[in-house]
Amino acid sequence: MSKLKNFSEKYLLSINCSKVVREIIVFIKKYFEKAGAEKAVVGVSGGVDSSTTLMLSVRALGPKRVIALIMPHKGITPEDDIEDAKMIIKSAGVEYYEFEVSRIAKVYSEMFKEKRVELTRKTYGNILARTRMILLYAIANQFNGIVVGTGDKSEILLGYFTKYGDGGVDILPIGCLYKTQVRLVAKYLGIPDKIAFKPSSPRLWPGQTAEGELGFTYREIDPVLHALFELNYSPEKVVKELGVSLELVNRVLELHQKSEHKRRLPPVPAIH
Repeated sequence: MSKLKNFSEKYLLSINCSKVVREIIVFIKKYFEKAGAEKAVVGVSGGVDSSTTLMLSVRALGPKRVIALIMPHKGITPEDDIEDAKMIIKSAGVEYYEFEVSRIAKVYSEMFKEKRVELTRKTYGNILARTRMILLYAIANQFNGIVVGTGDKSEILLGYFTKYGDGGVDILPIGCLYKTQVRLVAKYLGIPDKIAFKPSSPRLWPGQTAEGELGFTYREIDPVLHALFELNYSPEKVVKELGVSLELVNRVLELHQKSEHKRRLPPVPAIH
């Protein structure tokens, strides 16, 4: 058994899913009571994070107080994802809306073309993420709702989200869980394996996967994140205790540092 596997089993995979679910449910209930909101609005992609967030929201508030949005993009979102999203929504018993976001996002691309600006794949992907945010908040505003974010702890620490896109939310119920832990909680909640263990992807361009873009798997990265930011290990100690490469550790630190602005409010000058 490798050092990395031992570390994961000790610190990450040993969570008490029943206790975690109870605490997240209490968190959601308290937030909604304080906010005086009627509805939870959740973007559901058919992946593990959004499916888990949806089910937790339903457990906390009941299906009548949860609205799901499916927001595929023609040519980017696989049909399997749409089918999985509808399956989990049906299982949850909640109302949902489906919006084909390419109808909106492509307008931006055409506007820029008129100005002789050819958008890069990444720029268009970020427009797509922010278009989804607009739709979520439109429904939330319309029905006295709160936008419930689906980001997990791994994505937050790495900055693997679009600023004011999927990062534009009101609460993050699974932001306390690493990706590998979200998969465990998903299984505990009865979410099918095809969703619980599906490769994660924000679906901002065809064939995109999180692990492919990041260059490492969550099984590799989650223990490193935990060691660095919760146990306060030095990079050298992470290499020694987990048996990973220094290159991987430095890459994680680089991603975290470069994305710090995403985790903070915009800076304001201090006037004396």
